[in-house]
Amino acid sequence: MKLPIITWMLLIGHFGAIDLPAVTIEKISLPVVADIQRADIYYVKCAAAPKAILVLCPGYNGSGEVLIQETTWQKFVGENNLGLVGVSFASDAEALKGGRGYYYASQGSGELLLQAIRQAYGQDLPLLIYGFSGGAQFTSRFVEWKPDRVIAWCAYSAEWWDKPAKSEKMPPGIVACGDEDERLGASLIYFKQGRAMKKPWLWIDLPKAGHAWSALLDDFVRAYFEIILYGDGKSPGIWVDIDTMKKYPNQKDIVYSSESAWLPSEDLLPLWKKIDVP
Repeated sequence: MKLPIITWMLLIGHFGAIDLPAVTIEKISLPVVADIQRADIYYVKCAAAPKAILVLCPGYNGSGEVLIQETTWQKFVGENNLGLVGVSFASDAEALKGGRGYYYASQGSGELLLQAIRQAYGQDLPLLIYGFSGGAQFTSRFVEWKPDRVIAWCAYSAEWWDKPAKSEKMPPGIVACGDEDERLGASLIYFKQGRAMKKPWLWIDLPKAGHAWSALLDDFVRAYFEIILYGDGKSPGIWVDIDTMKKYPNQKDIVYSSESAWLPSEDLLPLWKKIDVP
């Protein structure tokens, strides 16, 4: 029987990574396009017929193969009937800073990812996307480019962000950054710009965290994704204040101020309070 997400997180915290049967990591190398020097996708099939794909996006020019080797992610996708993909793109730093290259999903890298998923799993499937640093750059722009393909997402600690765009489809997401990371200001501004457009986003300011992957954030993202995956699509979630970290008293009057944020369930409120700096 599937463990509730909170119980599962406690088991991970007390006993570490859980042993899983060995999985085969496969690789697809795609033809490169302008300003992209490497376009590799790593994937595993932990579920026979996945209902969606979890895409993990590493930092600048990193390899997603390392991320999908982690047993915690393999366990998560196996228990939730998901595919698992790690992105491995590369572009010159100058091109990226000039608005070109794989950070910019609409310029080719996004289509390369979708092509690889189609090739690996035999069909187009909805996506959960989680990216750090350079991967957050790709994640945030992919969501803006193809919001209809995304169930939920997390973009953690990008150096710079494009201004969010208005769209009919607005998948829920997390914007996060460490409180000791120089990218904090830019990340918070991006979050507030999105909230001003009524996007259902959550802000996380990780305590005592610099520019590095966070196991605490990973755990929260898994809980957040799982609640959204098993939701009926009708639950309103809850609105919270990112300064006071309290639930708004009147949830019927949805507050669209830049100080408000959205959680898919009140069950996540204690976990959010533990990993966010008010």
